This record gives sequence, structure tokens and C-alpha cells, in this order.
Amino acid sequence: MRYRIQRRSFLGALGGAALAQDSQQPGGKPNLLLILTDQQTHTALSCAGNPWLKTPAMDSLAARGRRFAEAYCNYPVCSPSRSTVFTSRMPHQTGVRVNGRPIAAGMATMGDTFRAAGYDTVYGGKWHLPRSFDGMTGFTKLIGGSSQGKDMDTPLANTCSEWIRTNPKGPFLMVASFMNPHDICEWIRQHRGAREYPNPDVFPPAPGNMAHDPSEPECMAYHRSAGYDSMSQAVGIASEWKPFDVRFYLHDYYRMVEAVDAEIAKLLAALRETGLDRNTLIAFASDHGEGMGAHRWVQKAAFYEESAHVPLIFSGPAILQPGAVDRHNLTSLADIFPTFCDYAGLAAPKDAVGKTLRPALEGHHRLERDFIVSELRYAEPGREGRMLRTARHKYVVFASGARREQFFDLQTDPGETFNLAQRPDGAPRLDEHRGLLKKWISATGDDFRVI
Repeated sequence: MRYRIQRRSFLGALGGAALAQDSQQPGGKPNLLLILTDQQTHTALSCAGNPWLKTPAMDSLAARGRRFAEAYCNYPVCSPSRSTVFTSRMPHQTGVRVNGRPIAAGMATMGDTFRAAGYDTVYGGKWHLPRSFDGMTGFTKLIGGSSQGKDMDTPLANTCSEWIRTNPKGPFLMVASFMNPHDICEWIRQHRGAREYPNPDVFPPAPGNMAHDPSEPECMAYHRSAGYDSMSQAVGIASEWKPFDVRFYLHDYYRMVEAVDAEIAKLLAALRETGLDRNTLIAFASDHGEGMGAHRWVQKAAFYEESAHVPLIFSGPAILQPGAVDRHNLTSLADIFPTFCDYAGLAAPKDAVGKTLRPALEGHHRLERDFIVSELRYAEPGREGRMLRTARHKYVVFASGARREQFFDLQTDPGETFNLAQRPDGAPRLDEHRGLLKKWISATGDDFRVI
């Protein structure tokens, strides 16, 4: 009997008032809203226990849903990560291995799939596949944007909120893709050299894992010093920062997170005012994290936890035990598309690498998954890497260099300060993770070669 209650239908979980609202929608399908931020690390929410910022809108999603504490992006850079969000395929499959590339021709996107199923599919904000703010396949464009969140996010929130209040005639899929806290990239470029610190007592503490490991993989050392793009330049700037510099940067980064949270609140208010919140499943995530000064790394393009570990929340009336935090299941951004499909009664994309999270959202079920994988390339094919995260460990390997591997025990070393890859006592588990990655590479047609 308990199992039947946990697996009850979406509409059965809503109650009579929501059924009346839903009667206007053919087939009783739920509305779907995907809210994306850009460059928000997994700890940058107050509901995650961070006392240095306040995110009431994001917190409200967690309170009405479930937060997945072990969620990862499948590539810690904008375009490749977004290609996975919208296809549930890995970047080596979508063809988006660096920023600004289009998804492979003929590969169905989230917009294509839901539009074919009768959904009204609309998109606002950053796209970046290949153009930053246009070219959405399968979606009707509501609004594009600018390269700065301070100029883009308010018009985006206003436009999406107005559409919610005036346009829905049937089930809809909306993507609201905000830019902030991505403005931290420009902040870093503007804060070179000496600084004056206003009221430093309010700054967060510097991270305990701020020290740079000079023995990290050579591909990462190359990226720190090459200076071929803004990410490298930013990492180079941060490598000279003192603890107070990092504290100043963290303070202002958190203000950018708070700014985008205030815009997200407008969307949630529009849903409540129209009653559409009673039949809308919301997914909230970020395309990748931010370095946070850990390992003297800022921005993205690293497999360290700060850059690869992201927030992921599903919220809505069908989710049992609202407010729960899932700390057991490994999840990734590739899971968003299949989860939406499951609740809409659609088949997940063929060869999707993601899994539906519905079992976890409707109880305490463990997903049939032992690991998740992320990819990365530093400009050139030879400077390419893979990350494999299991319940306790993280394995990182790059395609070139004398120093190619990292292996961390995240249970005893959550700051990733002690590389076990060169230690004899780490060899058995290291070989196990190499084997898992080889099997994954074979299963997904990846051309990356493991040691």
C-alpha cells in the first residue's frame, strides 16, 4: 500500500483545486519550468547552510521540493554543459566540446521533444548554442539578453512573468536562463592589482583549501599559465591573490547570487498569482559552478568540487516529503530532461545518459547508478580530461602530460587536497575507477583514452 501512495500520479498529488486548474490542459499534463543560473556553485544557497548569503526564492523551491546535494554538471563550461541539459547526451555525443558550437544536426532537444508532444515551448535568456542569446531549436524565443546579468536578468524575469500571467492555454515548457552570478567573470577582470577593502568584517572566510597544489595535472598547469582566453587570465590573476582578495571576491560573488535570486522570485510569484504553481514541476539548476578561490582557482573549467558540483532542485506539488535533501543519489544535469519526460508521460530520448529522478522525488528510492561522468577540454584535443565520481571517490584523468591523474577520497578529504593517485595504498581503488571509466567510454562511444 505504501508503494502505491509513493507512486501516485502527478494529478493525484495535487488535490481538487489543482484538478480544476488542470482541466484546461489536454491530457492533464503538468507544466514544466526549467530555471537556470550561470556559474553558481553547489554551496551558494542559504538552504545549503551557507550563512554568507540569503536566497529566499531558491530556498522556497527546496522547501516545496527536494534538493539533490550530490549533483554535478557533465562539463564545467557553459556551452558543452548546456548541450547536455537539452539533449541528455554527453558533450562528445552532442559535438559541443568547446563554447559556441551547435548541437549535432538531427539530435532532438528538449524543445523538439515537448513541442512534438503538444507543449507550448518557450525560452528566455542565455542559449549559447552557438549564439549566446538566440538560435533556440524547438523553442519560441521570448527574450534574449546581454552578456551581463546586471543588464539581462531583470528584463528576462519580467518578460517570463508576464508570459505566465497572460499566455498559457495548455501545458507549457518554459526555460528561464539567467546570466548571474556569471558577472563574477567581469568582476575578476576589473579587480586586478591592489584593492581597497570596504568593511572587510562582513567578508566570508577564505577557503581552507586555498593552497595551490603544484603537482596537479600538467593540463591544469597549462591552463593556469597559457592565457589564451579569459578563463586562463582569470585563474592567473587569482593565483596571486592573498586571503583578503579571495574574501572580497566571495563577498561580491554572493551578492550576484542574491541578485539573481530576487529575479527568480518574480517568476515564482507569477506562478502563484495565476494558480499555475498547482500544476507546474520546476527544476532549478546551474550550468556549472565557480572556483571560489579554492586551489587558487576561479571561474570554471576544472573538475574540482567548486566548479563541477552544482545545485539541483526539483519542486512542485507531486513531490513527496517536501523539504527533504537527497544526500545519497549521485545526479547530474543530464537527468533533468528524462525527469521532465517521465512526469509528462513521454519516452526519454533514445540513448539518454541521464535517468529520471522521479523515484527519488516520490520517496527514498536509490537510483540504479554507481557513478556520474564529466568531460573537459582545454582548447586543444590533446588537453582533454574526464572525471568519474562514485559514492566516495573522484577520479580525474587527462589525455596528455607526465602528471595525468588525480584521485580523491571525498569522505576524508572533501577539499581535495590530498591526491591519492601516486600513493601505493590508493592503487586498488584507483584501478577500479579506471575500469569504470573505460566501460563508460565504450558504452557511450567516447574517443577519450584512459591510462
